[in-house]
Amino acid sequence: MGSVIAAGLSLGFGPAVLAEGIDLTVGPGRVIGLVGSNGAGKTTLLRVLAGLALPLAGRVERAPSTTSVGYLAQQLESEGPEESIGEWLARRTGVAAAGAAMEASAAALGAGDALGERYGDDLERWLSLGGADLVDRIASVLHDVGLEHRLHASTAVGALSGGQKARVGLAALLLARFDVFCLDEPTNDLDLAGLSRLERFVAELRDRGAGVVVVSHDRAFLENTVTDVFELD
Repeated sequence: MGSVIAAGLSLGFGPAVLAEGIDLTVGPGRVIGLVGSNGAGKTTLLRVLAGLALPLAGRVERAPSTTSVGYLAQQLESEGPEESIGEWLARRTGVAAAGAAMEASAAALGAGDALGERYGDDLERWLSLGGADLVDRIASVLHDVGLEHRLHASTAVGALSGGQKARVGLAALLLARFDVFCLDEPTNDLDLAGLSRLERFVAELRDRGAGVVVVSHDRAFLENTVTDVFELD
C-alpha cells in the first residue's frame, strides 16, 4: 500500500481561494474524516488528491509513484443513458481505463512500437485493480448490496431509481482495489443496511492497510470509522 502526500496546497476556482496552506498525508491504515462548512473546498481537495484537478499552489505526491488513488463521487453519473451497471462499475473502479491502456500497449508490443515497453506495467496495474475477476465479483457484490433479484450487470444505469443508484455506488466501493480511497459523501441515500455494510467496508480497508479520506455529514458514521479528522476552515 502507498501514501498520498499533499504539501502547501491552495485550492480555488480562478481568483477565488477556498483554502490554503494545506498539508496532509494519507498513509496506510489512516481513515481521515474531512470536515468543513459547505463551500470550504472538501470535494475540490478530494479531486486534487486523486489527481483529477490541480491546486492553485502546492504539490501532491504519491509514495511510491505507482500508488493507485480512486475518487468516488457523490452522484452516480453515467456516460450515457445506455451505459450498463457493469460498464459503469468497470469505469468507477479504474478497471476500464487500465484495461484500455493494457490493450493499447499489447498492440504496440506486437507491432514493435516503443509503447509496448509499458505492457508489463499496464498489465500489473490492471491486475492490481481487480480486472481479472471483475465480472465474477460484480455478481457477488450486487448480491451483497441486495440488488441481485432486481438488477444485473447489463441493466442500464439510466433506468435506476435513487435508492438503486446509492446501492450501485456502494457496490463500486466494495469492488474497488485502490491503495488510497477518496470518498465524497458515500453515505448519501443509503438505508441502515447499506450504512452498516459501508462501515464494515471502511474497517476492512483500514485493516488491510489502505488509506481513506472521506467527506460525510453523517456524524455517527464518522465516529464509527475515522482514525483522524482534518478540518477545512
